[in-house]
Amino acid sequence: MPVVESRIDTVVVYQQGARITRRLVLDCPDGKPPTQLEIPQLPLSLFDPTVRVRVLSTGTLQADLSATHVRVGLWIPPREAPLETVDEASLRKLRQQVRTVESQLQEQEWEMSILGSVTIPPRPEPEEGKPPPPSPLGARMALEQFSHDGVQTRLAEARKLREQLRKLNEEVAVLEQKIAQASTARQVTTSELYKSVHVQLRHTGASLSRAELSLEYFIPGARWAPSYQCRLSRDCREVELVMRALIAQHSGEDWRGVKLVLSTAAPMTWTELPELPSIRIGRAQPPPSARAGFRPAPQGAGALFADYDRDRMSLLHRLPSPSPYAFPTLEAPADLDDALLSASVPSLPEPRRDKARKKSMRLERRRAADTGEMDDEAEIKESSDGAIYEEESYEQAVPPPPPSMAPVMAAPAPASRSAPAPKSIAVGGRSSARLSAMAAGPGGGGPSQAELEAVVFTHLRLSSAEDAANRNRLQPVNAQRFYLETLSRFSVTVSFDVMAAVAHAENRARAVANAPLPGGAVDARSIGGFFDFSYAADATVDVPSDGVFHSVALGSRSGGASVLYVAVPREDTNVYRQAQVTNPLAAPMLAGPAEVYVGGEYVLSTTLPAVPPRGDFKLGLGVEQAIRCARNTKYREARSGTKIVATTELWHDILIDLANNLDREIVCEVRERIPQPAAEAEVVVEEGTVTPAWEAYTQEERTQPLEGGRRWRITVPANSTAKLAAQYVVKLYANNELNGGNRREA
Repeated sequence: MPVVESRIDTVVVYQQGARITRRLVLDCPDGKPPTQLEIPQLPLSLFDPTVRVRVLSTGTLQADLSATHVRVGLWIPPREAPLETVDEASLRKLRQQVRTVESQLQEQEWEMSILGSVTIPPRPEPEEGKPPPPSPLGARMALEQFSHDGVQTRLAEARKLREQLRKLNEEVAVLEQKIAQASTARQVTTSELYKSVHVQLRHTGASLSRAELSLEYFIPGARWAPSYQCRLSRDCREVELVMRALIAQHSGEDWRGVKLVLSTAAPMTWTELPELPSIRIGRAQPPPSARAGFRPAPQGAGALFADYDRDRMSLLHRLPSPSPYAFPTLEAPADLDDALLSASVPSLPEPRRDKARKKSMRLERRRAADTGEMDDEAEIKESSDGAIYEEESYEQAVPPPPPSMAPVMAAPAPASRSAPAPKSIAVGGRSSARLSAMAAGPGGGGPSQAELEAVVFTHLRLSSAEDAANRNRLQPVNAQRFYLETLSRFSVTVSFDVMAAVAHAENRARAVANAPLPGGAVDARSIGGFFDFSYAADATVDVPSDGVFHSVALGSRSGGASVLYVAVPREDTNVYRQAQVTNPLAAPMLAGPAEVYVGGEYVLSTTLPAVPPRGDFKLGLGVEQAIRCARNTKYREARSGTKIVATTELWHDILIDLANNLDREIVCEVRERIPQPAAEAEVVVEEGTVTPAWEAYTQEERTQPLEGGRRWRITVPANSTAKLAAQYVVKLYANNELNGGNRREA
């Protein structure tokens, strides 16, 4: 079987999991493709039921090529040639040299310690009543020089010995590694284990020189979250939105130079199409019965095998006698069915059927179809002459699918007939309610492989006609048996549980779904159920398989923006910049963290909201130091008259100075607030003179309603100032006062 290498072309990352598309080119020098093909070095974590093989092009319209019978097995890289025998004497000699050099190095270090411990004798003490003796300065300096020179000489020698020891240790390590590799040349480790796809090719029509195929499969656990860089021009009139994505995957294969598509969909979630009930005018009718997920198997299907059983028994009675089919010599086994299955028997001609029986079977099938008892996925077929035959026994009679039907889902080889058959699953045994319960939970996690294989028809096989108990039932295939069969062809030693290694790879890939997101990131699963959209990267990207989130560039889009300066001098004298940005994407902009730059300088990090296509969003840019704002207030009290029942008027004047020191005009919004009386308070608040006029401000954009809000929106020319003035009065009975004092403005 030829082995054809493939490369990853496209990766589509969903809310959870990814679909990998590989491409391969098949050369056909003799004009015909091979009948079987193997695509190796695939990750162990791939989901077997999702494998598909497509024929993309054949180079000529007259050639018809289709892929069928796709199965997933195991594969290991080609083993290297046996290593040369390592000379044990050379290894022993090197180890002896290592010990000798280590001994010499220890001797040098011991001598340096002795020389370093030599102390210079102090100056002799004088006798009492006598002058101090002369100091032996020359001897002391000579001793110190001797100690220093001895240490330096041995340091240089120690450096040479350490370098020699390093090289000897490297040579020893190389020889030891060669010995270890030679002793384990036939052993396989889990890191060398991969999956491979086996596919059969059917070729008809004209000859072809080459063909292009694609391989698709699903990887669980991959995740992504959006992130951005928002780059504004110095005047905040233009914006460049750089789209990035935080992607993590631990599938076992690195994505190198792939076309990346990010999707908010959940492909492994079970969804049922809604059924709209009809509305009728008239007498009420009982509600219709609930529809089952599958129709029951047709009645009387067992009678279709009567001719087969009769001819089979007749063949068994003729087995000892000479036969034109040259049966091999067999010992009498305990089960005669196993003997027939193990024998190599050529294809038998179709058994004869009398016209009355064929007519009876046709009538029975038509009656079942008319009464609705026949399954949509009928297990029987009718030949051109009206004969009814079992599908699996005459598999070669089915014509190959056209090129448009080339996609074939993967199915490991059926279990050996001599092995005990797994529990059978009837076609009519599952309902849509069961499938919905089996489908995924939040985030599109999807059903387990065992549950999915029970409803994916490509992972089911119709039992053979020899199995009288399950001949009209679908049974799941045995993937483990085919795994071991494909691995045994390499003639290697496997000292670990193969199925446990595959399960470990799947669990490792799924663990990424529970990994914590980077700070400020919003998981794509949080928007599941609202809309589905895909985002394609402008260039190829790289994503290593390490389970860590990596920032990947998707592309950049440019658009328009405007800047608004906002001041709330009642609370803060600073003036803040606020950019009004239009979403430059033709798709919804998802919520995510963003780095904001103005004029090429980093300003801040924030979280962008979810914005529809071509929608607007506001982006705070911090304080504008070139704009100054000052607020001053005045207060006075007055009586409305000299009557006994009089009111006190509390007049408040607000004066705001706004200075624009920029070299361009600005639009500034100054927000204020006047006090509001309680519902039952005997207090009246009236506005006075306001220059220029302001408008009510309810703060709806922040979803926090505000009472008594006012705002000015004015244009201030470059290097100019503006003055704002407002006045309001609070009226209350003269014998009353406000809580906290009558003065409202500090």
